[in-house]
Amino acid sequence: MKALNRKRNKVNIVYTGRFSDSGILSGPELTAKSIFNQHCLKEPSVFIQYYFDGRKYSLIKKLFGRTEKPVLNEVNLNNGKVLTLGIFRIIPELRKIKPDIIHLLTFERFAIIFYLYSLLFRVKIIYNSHGVIQYENKILKKVTGIYRVKDKFCERIFLKYSDKVIFPSVNTLNIAEKYYYFDEESVVILPNGIDNIFFSKKEKTETAKRLRAVIHHKNTLNDSGIKQLFDTLATADIQLDIHIITNTELKLPENDKINFIITGIMGSNELADFYKDKDIFLSLNSYDTFSIATAEAMASGLIPVITSETGISRYIDNAVNGFTFDYHLKTDLLKILNTIIGMRIEQRYDISNAAAQSIDSLTWQNIYEMYEPLYDSMIK
Repeated sequence: MKALNRKRNKVNIVYTGRFSDSGILSGPELTAKSIFNQHCLKEPSVFIQYYFDGRKYSLIKKLFGRTEKPVLNEVNLNNGKVLTLGIFRIIPELRKIKPDIIHLLTFERFAIIFYLYSLLFRVKIIYNSHGVIQYENKILKKVTGIYRVKDKFCERIFLKYSDKVIFPSVNTLNIAEKYYYFDEESVVILPNGIDNIFFSKKEKTETAKRLRAVIHHKNTLNDSGIKQLFDTLATADIQLDIHIITNTELKLPENDKINFIITGIMGSNELADFYKDKDIFLSLNSYDTFSIATAEAMASGLIPVITSETGISRYIDNAVNGFTFDYHLKTDLLKILNTIIGMRIEQRYDISNAAAQSIDSLTWQNIYEMYEPLYDSMIK
């Protein structure tokens, strides 16, 4: 994209979706918070969300409630606020703000009301599709009944009636095209970003003779291929320590030559420190739209070993800055691990350094700067 003229026009953007202040965020939540914060570093903005927890809030609150919370970004500029609104408060609030653009950063069903507003008042709207919800509900989550119907209806509206749809990878776009028809002229491919803490330069010291691998196991949707890993290594004849970052109880395979170590899910600061003496990062999903976790590990100097079905695979050149393999070719995983274990330490260092360098542009500041020309083009 062309570089922006720094004397750019102000764009009044309202962000929406789900804003979370908790230490451990999902990929979509991290993207929403980071893009909003980056925008607020340059000009004031508002993030609108809903009262999601039905058990916590009354019906009156969910219909007519309004809660305002200021947001301090990374340099403590109080340029942003999060409004949590009941359904019938959203359109009146938008009428007061009069946005040029509405940017839906995460999939939330309540956001259907922003498309009604867009239709009535001809406001441009952007949707970040972090994954294909209909595919996830059918194949991965096994969602049934009314929720599946609601999700399908909302996703169809979001994809069809957004002026721009942002996908984190071509993989995601290809799956979406199997389920929906939408205007390809509206499609933009933009990567996700990484917190700065993972880019801090760390001197990799020689670890123990046994290499140390890391794999995340969050939930059914994002299990990082843990079953495939267990099946592959159950009888493998390799020396390896594997750290599994999870809060889920797992039945570990018995293999005298492989140590499986369970570690609880961590926040960014703790995780970046944890990566200092690790060597390999495993992401073995059959479906992963981008994998911020892989990018974080690469920035920390871990050698990625991931499936080609993972969206971030486009950043990896085999045996140069990591390794990719087809999810269905399970024997390739063991071959790759044997290759890495058999390398001289200098070779591993070269790949580790190349992994970090290949994604050093994926800071949230740089990612947001990819959004700015998009915003400008939509109001010209």
